[in-house]
Amino acid sequence: MRQTTQGVIQPDPTKGELKYEHFSLILHKSKRMAMFTATNIDGQRYLEVDRKTGKVNSSEGDVWFKDPRVSNSFFLDQTFYSQWSTYFDRGHLTRRSDPTWGTPDEAERANADTFHFSNCSPQHFRFNESAVYWQGLERYVLENGVLDNETKRRLCVIQGPIFDDKIDLWADDVQIPSSFFKIVVWESAAGTKAVGLVADQLNLLSEARRSLGAPHDLPVVNVNHWRAPITAIEKKTGLEFGALIRNADTIDQADQPDVGEAKVLIRDFSAIRL
Repeated sequence: MRQTTQGVIQPDPTKGELKYEHFSLILHKSKRMAMFTATNIDGQRYLEVDRKTGKVNSSEGDVWFKDPRVSNSFFLDQTFYSQWSTYFDRGHLTRRSDPTWGTPDEAERANADTFHFSNCSPQHFRFNESAVYWQGLERYVLENGVLDNETKRRLCVIQGPIFDDKIDLWADDVQIPSSFFKIVVWESAAGTKAVGLVADQLNLLSEARRSLGAPHDLPVVNVNHWRAPITAIEKKTGLEFGALIRNADTIDQADQPDVGEAKVLIRDFSAIRL
């Protein structure tokens, strides 16, 4: 057994899951990134946490933390992001705002926990700033009446990188994921439902960050978002999400497009059929 920074006793995290407030993750030792994170969201108990102050409902820049429960060699830290800042932002996997629910103390702890480097992945600065559907799919599900009162507006979000040895680029000895997946699962009055999404950053990776001068409107950056069958995400990642989630995939419903293992390009949230 080992003690966490929060003072809670849990099994040795080097053997598997790293638990945080309302989310957890599994690190890949050699790739030095999380293979996936899983986040619980309680929409009825959601609290807005200010990004700068880290406090609930209030008006210090982003501070990222190393997790002392695992070796620094198991995750990318600020050394990598400083060396490659021309291209990459520190991209959250579990979104900063997703686990911020519960009591004010719990919400503030959850906000801080998302700033662990173990929850960070190299995302091209354009992707990190403009991947609309990647950043908001869970909020779209919550805010569009999909979850009725019986469900208590709760859902689970699983997300992570997709590595492809044939097309991925490298930053020194770090393999940069060309895309990321997200799966949102919820319990509706009609039963369990799930949606899978893939967001692609490969076409952005050749663009280096540069000074754009005085603030002005930037041209729209096309980050490709794809509605993908959960079985296809499993095949790409080597992960198994279980029969319950596979069978809950709404892409298999009668009113959805018949895509098999293919993908459907998303240009608007309304195209993500729930």
